[in-house]
Amino acid sequence: MHSLPATPVTAPTVASLGGDADPAPAHDRAGLAAADAGPADETALAPAEEFPEGLEELPLAELQVLHSRVTRQVEHEHLSPEGPHPLTRDRQHDVAAELAARGPRRAG
Repeated sequence: MHSLPATPVTAPTVASLGGDADPAPAHDRAGLAAADAGPADETALAPAEEFPEGLEELPLAELQVLHSRVTRQVEHEHLSPEGPHPLTRDRQHDVAAELAARGPRRAG
């Protein structure tokens, strides 16, 4: 398993003809924090998008798709200076717990 760096990833300094200039943070450029912005594609589930309330009522295939989208969003948010959004982390935990509850029962 790969570990993430302890410090957040920051945007590189951009050199211009007039000298070095730091780019504006992602939230200044877009008007929203990077983690709150919608995903670049539909394979992720941004915090602003709807999330089902009753995970236990979802068919397994839909739950698996939801898990994939939430995981992709976490990966996307790890690239932002702010890191993963707390709502996305909560969703990831909830979906993983529901998948675990549906998994094979262990003998014990």
